[in-house]
Amino acid sequence: LDALTEEERRAADEHLAQCPKCARAVQQLRSVVELFPLTVPPVEPSPRVKERILARIEEQTQQLRSSQLQTALPSKPTDRSQRAISWRWRWAALATAAILLFALLGASVAWNVSLQQQLSHLQQQVAQLSSPEAPIVSSLYGTALASSAHGEIMYFPRQQVTVVVVYGLPRLEGTHVYQGWLLRHQQPTSIGLLTLENGVATLNFQGSLAGYDSLAISLENGPQPSLDAPKGPIVALGTLTSSRTSYHN
Repeated sequence: LDALTEEERRAADEHLAQCPKCARAVQQLRSVVELFPLTVPPVEPSPRVKERILARIEEQTQQLRSSQLQTALPSKPTDRSQRAISWRWRWAALATAAILLFALLGASVAWNVSLQQQLSHLQQQVAQLSSPEAPIVSSLYGTALASSAHGEIMYFPRQQVTVVVVYGLPRLEGTHVYQGWLLRHQQPTSIGLLTLENGVATLNFQGSLAGYDSLAISLENGPQPSLDAPKGPIVALGTLTSSRTSYHN
């Protein structure tokens, strides 16, 4: 979203340069940001816009007329020269107005073309998200150790990206960490550590979910993730939705 201070941006750039996983995640989820303009309701431009444009043209015309008269009349002009000067500034004013109108028309056309292209691109993305490959969402619930925890597992088949969001997990103490696991017939596969901030735990990872039946979150001693299986208790668990035909490989 580019909602960063300069210091935060430098820190993020340094991290992305050294972390291929985060760099891939940024690239994959950038298309989601492009859908945000569709959430803003359209607003018709005010009728006063035209009035302000014409008023600006008239103002510039008056300024041009005054400037030309001051430079063209060092002494009292004759009637003939005054008429010639009058015609010159009139033609100059008309030319200025014409240039401004053509510029505004050109800018308007270019703006409309740009909006049409952006709208077409966004419509294609919406169509993709409305297709059978739209995100598959599964619910995730806390166990007895974290009964207030709840969240969602969002799988994007086209990009093969999964985003996990969990609310209400207990605060971590010491070096403890939350770790995610995919389960296939009770056999776990680590998918990395969750990031906990302001009470919200998140994790995103790439890869197909084909063949996996559930996703679990464990509380590990840390600071490094466990390798082959959870060593700590399971605090949240979710069954992967299979209402669609299958997860795409």
